[in-house]
Amino acid sequence: MISRLASSFTAELPRPFWVMWWGTFLNRLCGFVVPFLTLFLTTHRALTPVQAAVVISAFGLGGFLSQLVGGVFADRLGRRKVMLLALTLSPPFLLALGLVQSYPLILGSAFLFSLIGDMYRPAANAAIADLVPPERRAQAYGLMYWAINLGFAFAPVLAGLIAARSYTLLFVADAATLLLYAVFIGMGVPETRAGAVVSRGQPGALKVLRHEPLLFAFVGLTLLFGVVMTQGFVTLPLAMRADGLLEGTYGWVISLNGLLIVAVGLFSSRFLSRFPAPMVLSVALGLAGVGFGLNALADTATGYALAVLVWTLGEVAQAAVAPGLVAAMAPEHLRGTYAGLLGATWGLSALIAPLLGSWALERYGDGLWWGCLGVGLLGALGFVWLAGPLQRRVTLERQRHG
Repeated sequence: MISRLASSFTAELPRPFWVMWWGTFLNRLCGFVVPFLTLFLTTHRALTPVQAAVVISAFGLGGFLSQLVGGVFADRLGRRKVMLLALTLSPPFLLALGLVQSYPLILGSAFLFSLIGDMYRPAANAAIADLVPPERRAQAYGLMYWAINLGFAFAPVLAGLIAARSYTLLFVADAATLLLYAVFIGMGVPETRAGAVVSRGQPGALKVLRHEPLLFAFVGLTLLFGVVMTQGFVTLPLAMRADGLLEGTYGWVISLNGLLIVAVGLFSSRFLSRFPAPMVLSVALGLAGVGFGLNALADTATGYALAVLVWTLGEVAQAAVAPGLVAAMAPEHLRGTYAGLLGATWGLSALIAPLLGSWALERYGDGLWWGCLGVGLLGALGFVWLAGPLQRRVTLERQRHG
């Protein structure tokens, strides 16, 4: 039964995709540094909470910029080359982050590691779009998102065991898996960018993007989704503490997010691929809004847990569909740029959502959650409004590329 299930997936997706899948899973399984970075900085480097927060912000800023830079480089240099450069050049900065003592060097190491290391993401998304036919992309991106969460579900446990012995070993192990991922790419993933795509007759990214109002409308709605979703990891623990719930309670409530993704992510992408992508995104934003809106009514762990289950379903749907829709909209020679723009949108939401959410929670209390409900429903209507134009655009791009 299990072998039959496995073969049904592997037969439909190319081998290089599975090489990237396993590399991503191992990389996230050993992604030890990020979950423990704040604790490491405040205990082993004696930084104040504010200084540690600035380092985390530098991490976010580097990630935001890397999506844009990585996407452009993926189109100009090739997907494989950018992934290899990011995965081999970033480990020294990760090691430096764990070894340097001065605050400026810590700040610079965090920024440079994120800037260089995250460039592989848009390149990988573009490579998946190159490798996988349009009708299978929702399945492919959903499986990749499942791998990320499956690895991340166990990473904190492994990190805790290693950190108890040596924080330095955390950084060494994390850096080693980046290099291992590079070996996977080098041995099992060919260059997927078509040679004809890079001819000089193709219009440049800036020229194309100037005439892309539909793309920027899509990105704007995705930004709303990201701002709402980020509240689950920024303001939700604060709201639960205000209701008298301890940090441990937040821990098991938020763990339902990862458990549900792991439970349904393997099969949801195939199911969701049956429906028009814009309508799936509309439902996803609506679920996110309703899920976070339920927090306004919750004052027990059970109430908050129910809310997490609702908005996690929206997260699963969005992750499976959005990258494929962007790839379908993109001209073939700009797939990396378009993937980078989508990734940068999430980076931007990670920068602005903590400040916006914390301010709203302090000033309006449960009004924050009602605001999330309103934003989610407004965004859902936005995707309904864009459904027709987006479907026509996808059809047109498919006709252009045969």
